[in-house]
Amino acid sequence: MIDVETELAFPGAETAHAALSAHAKSHDIPPEIDDPGHLAFSFQGNRLEFLTVQGRIRIRLSAVSPNTLYFLKEAVAHHLEEADPEAARKLRWPGDEGADSHRTPPNFRLLTVLERSRPVEGMTRLHLAGEDLEPLTRDGIHVKLMLPADRSRSPVWPGVAANGATRWPKGPDRLHVRYFTLLELDAEAGRVAIDFVDHPDGQISDWARAARSGDRIGIMGPGGGLPPATDRPLILMGDATALPALLRILEALPASAEGCVIAPLRPDDAGYLPASPLETLLLGPERFAASAAGRFAEALAARPEARVWVGAEHALVHEARRIAAALPPERKEIGTYWRRGRRGDARRDDHDD
Repeated sequence: MIDVETELAFPGAETAHAALSAHAKSHDIPPEIDDPGHLAFSFQGNRLEFLTVQGRIRIRLSAVSPNTLYFLKEAVAHHLEEADPEAARKLRWPGDEGADSHRTPPNFRLLTVLERSRPVEGMTRLHLAGEDLEPLTRDGIHVKLMLPADRSRSPVWPGVAANGATRWPKGPDRLHVRYFTLLELDAEAGRVAIDFVDHPDGQISDWARAARSGDRIGIMGPGGGLPPATDRPLILMGDATALPALLRILEALPASAEGCVIAPLRPDDAGYLPASPLETLLLGPERFAASAAGRFAEALAARPEARVWVGAEHALVHEARRIAAALPPERKEIGTYWRRGRRGDARRDDHDD
């Protein structure tokens, strides 16, 4: 474990404590400790603690890797900024004082295109090469991919601010950033595959469809791990953008797993998902949007003790959350991957701040 602790004056610490607790609970992340002056979260072996007393805040981090330590530092900086921008600017971490202000984040690297294919209709698969890919084998299955928003410009990659947050290029150098799932990762060979769903005028999906051997793209991560192991039945549902994540989840299931997976694939494309012990409901791209919520409700009614995972467009996610509202937070993971009619994904717009 990597342990780091810092402390700073923060007159609004008590207010920040309440806001952070409410924010976490609204995203189905229950605090492990939520007492006056003490807020703590644990996940995937990592730990984040806030202790407040007399106008000061002490922050303790315990991380399983440098990647997750950076993620935690950045999360702290962003949450402090929402509560008190001046306190966020003054935040410093032991060991970072002499760091090079021009360094890239420790979880940043470049990938080079090797070859391109079409695994199913409406999706491009790129096989890419990179150095030092072993850290991508832990901490999660998703990464941020990034390209210059203005493709005529040479890329200016992210840096690290003094408070530990990522410093994104601004103005004409801003980056277009989206989340994707890692597939076929072979760290020893320095290779990985990533699938890109076709989106009309989607900058990265357009780049992927036209990518040639030798083209390069920046990545940061990973994050967003697999659902925790459980003896409960599983109900998995994802639209086209979540198919790579469903693939990774199904690959990791034990033979004893039970439940169902609901996906927008045609029978001819069923081979995209690996064989698994779960029942597979293939609705097809045309039927999925109209019928997925109903099939999800039927599956949960048949297995009320199940754990659910959903990744999809905002409207379907909203309906899935309504259907699964009675489930306790530890039995559901339901996330918006994109919003219809909105440029960019649901979690991060282009970085122009």
